[in-house]
Amino acid sequence: MSGALWALTEREIKKWYRRRIAIVFTFITPLMWLALFGKSFNLLNLFRAPDDLPPDIVRTVQEVIDSIIIRAFGTTDYFTYVATGMFTVFILFTSMFSGMSLIFDRRLGFLNRLLVSPVKRETIYLSRVLATVIRSILQFTGLFIIAVALGINLGPGVGPIHILLTYLNLALVAYIFSSIFISMMLRVTEHDTAISVANLLNLPLMFASNSIFPEEQMPSWLKTVALLNPISHSNEVVRTLLVMGSLEIPMTSLAYLLVLALVSTVMGLYLSRRYLR
Repeated sequence: MSGALWALTEREIKKWYRRRIAIVFTFITPLMWLALFGKSFNLLNLFRAPDDLPPDIVRTVQEVIDSIIIRAFGTTDYFTYVATGMFTVFILFTSMFSGMSLIFDRRLGFLNRLLVSPVKRETIYLSRVLATVIRSILQFTGLFIIAVALGINLGPGVGPIHILLTYLNLALVAYIFSSIFISMMLRVTEHDTAISVANLLNLPLMFASNSIFPEEQMPSWLKTVALLNPISHSNEVVRTLLVMGSLEIPMTSLAYLLVLALVSTVMGLYLSRRYLR
């Protein structure tokens, strides 16, 4: 099984990096989001003490405002807040289209060849998930370099361990989302359906999270949705590591993501046995 799993995973990765234009646009999109949205839509610039007051009063008022902002956002730099939230969002965007290759393989007949071979159904499913995780991590590397170039402010003491744990957290999230979306595509034969599902879910999942605004400031009903959203829990882990510079990962968020990973795995394995035929 391990040999077949790696062979199918390698095939998916090769298909991806041979589409050079698609890879270029993969990095242009986050660049546009971070450079245009992250830099221009800076909410924290609205909260500044008036310049026409005496300097001592301006300094005192600004210190009070900054303390309130830090309690809400964890930083006085809104770009840093948005960028660390966008890391998980772009993992979502990549994972949402992970089932597309399965649809094309079904339509082109390659999937039928696999199904009559000794390769297990679970291996076909897991190879797509693993390939998506690898692709997501490679894309995050480029995204992180872009964020650093644009001026993200990493917390004091952030080092290789913090970066490594961030990678592991985002790999876990990529695994969860790709498992879910590939499971949804096991019986789909039209790529238009996959695109429709992605367009239906991507923005609601992004805005119903703490990616661009703290959930504490949301209406109660939306806050409940945000607390159930795995993007919010991933953002908590990422911001703890990269913004606060702390290794004290919120265990509730980590446990929630691990449970989702287990549930999505069981669901994917069951559905692959039932519907891959």
